[in-house]
Amino acid sequence: MKPAPAIHRPILARRARYRWDTLRQQHQIVFPEGVLVLNETGAVIVQLCDGRSTDDLIARVNDQFADGDHADEMLAFLDRLSEKGLLHNARGP
Repeated sequence: MKPAPAIHRPILARRARYRWDTLRQQHQIVFPEGVLVLNETGAVIVQLCDGRSTDDLIARVNDQFADGDHADEMLAFLDRLSEKGLLHNARGP
């Protein structure tokens, strides 16, 4: 049995923001301590972290990348961002 995900309604922390760096042609999360470069899938996931449920986020990403179920990888990615303090649970229902 897999442990329940720590993040249920992901949203970027106030100190972090997503941006597209035109000069470097990179998706990034920028925060006071540095920059995290994202691949295409990571960028899509981060841009969908607006407080929606993880189930909705997983469904949207799986629809966009129709090459299989990415739930486990996405939950691990969200957990890593949370551990770095870049993501937290949105308030709400």
